[in-house]
Amino acid sequence: MIAIFSLLLLAPALLALTGHAGFETLFIESREQRHPFVAPPPSTGALATGGWQRDAERELADAFPLRTSLIAAYERAKFVWLHDVASAQVIGGRHGWFFLGNEERRYITGAAGITDAVLTRAAGVYQQRADWCARRGITYVFVLAPNKSTVYANELPPQVQLVTPTLADRLFPMLRARGVRVVDLRARLTAAAASGEVYSKGDTHWNDAGAYIAYRATVAALAGAGVRDTVTPSAFRRWVASSDGDLLKLAGVSDLVENHVVRYDFPQHARSAVAPVYPDDPRKNDFAATATAVSSPASPKAVVFGDSFSDVLVRFLAEDFRRTVLLRYVSVTGPQFDERIVETEKPAVVIQELAERNLMYARDVRP
Repeated sequence: MIAIFSLLLLAPALLALTGHAGFETLFIESREQRHPFVAPPPSTGALATGGWQRDAERELADAFPLRTSLIAAYERAKFVWLHDVASAQVIGGRHGWFFLGNEERRYITGAAGITDAVLTRAAGVYQQRADWCARRGITYVFVLAPNKSTVYANELPPQVQLVTPTLADRLFPMLRARGVRVVDLRARLTAAAASGEVYSKGDTHWNDAGAYIAYRATVAALAGAGVRDTVTPSAFRRWVASSDGDLLKLAGVSDLVENHVVRYDFPQHARSAVAPVYPDDPRKNDFAATATAVSSPASPKAVVFGDSFSDVLVRFLAEDFRRTVLLRYVSVTGPQFDERIVETEKPAVVIQELAERNLMYARDVRP
C-alpha cells in the first residue's frame, strides 16, 4: 500500500519531468466552463507583490499531468458509489434529475443579493426597448425561459431550498406596470410538468414539449401583430430520443446515465436563409446570427434575441414569419439588444427571450 501510494504521488511529477505536462483545454473549457489559467509574466509586477507563487501554483494545477483522468475517475466513483455528483457545475436532484449549479444555485438560494433598486433599473431598460420598438411600429415581447429548478422545484435536493419571492416574482410586476408585454411561462410549464417532462432530466433546457408551450404563449401575446400559431398539435408526431445532456457531460457521467428527450416532428416549411451580415454594426460580434424564411408574403417578419433556449423555440416560431432572424447572445453577460440590426431588418415583431437565471447579468441591464 505504501508503494502504491508513493507511486501515485510520484507519477505526475515523473510525467511532468519527461515533458507530459500541459493544459487539456477542451476538458477545462467544456467540463469546468472556464479557460486554463496562464500565469502573467514577472514584468507585470507579480514578483514585487508576492503573487507570483499563487499564480504559478494555479497554472501548475491546470497543467498537472493526469489531472483530467483523476478528476474523471473521482466524478465516476462518487456517482456510482455515493449516487452524488462531484462537479460544482451540477446539482444532483431527486429521482435522477440534474440541475445547473453556480449561477442557478445563486438564483435558487437568493445569494445573488439583487436589490429593488437594481431591479427597477433593469425594468427601465426593458421599458426603453419596448418604447423604442413601439415608436417604430414594432411589437416587443419579453419571454422568460424558466429555470429548470423553477419548473421542477420538487426534484431539488433537500439541502437546496428555492427562496421566494424570486427575481422574476419581483421584476415582472415592474415590467407590467411599465407597459412591457411579458410572456411568463412558469405556471404553464410547472402545470404541464405534472403530467410529462417539459425539460429532460440530464439537460438544462426545455425539450420540444416545453418549447411548444412557450411558442403557443408567445404567439398568443403577438395576436394583435397579425401573428398566427400555424403549428397545431394535430400535426405532431411525438417520440422520445436518447441524447447527451449538457448537465450529464458537466457532471462527467454522460456515459453512465442515458438522457431521454421529448421530440416533436411536424411538417416544416421554414428553410434556412442567407445568414444576415451587418458590416457597419459595432455590436455585430456580440450575436451569432442565423435566418429562416417561409414562402408567405403576407406573413410578418421577426427578429428574435435569445440564448440557447431560443434554438428550439425558433423551430416553431419560424413557421409563422416570412423571415425570422435569430440573434443568439454570444455571452449572457454581453449586450442583448441591437437597435441597428432591428432597423436593418425592419421586422413587425421583436422577441426578447432570456433564461430566468440570467435576468440580471447582461452588460446593458446590470449596474
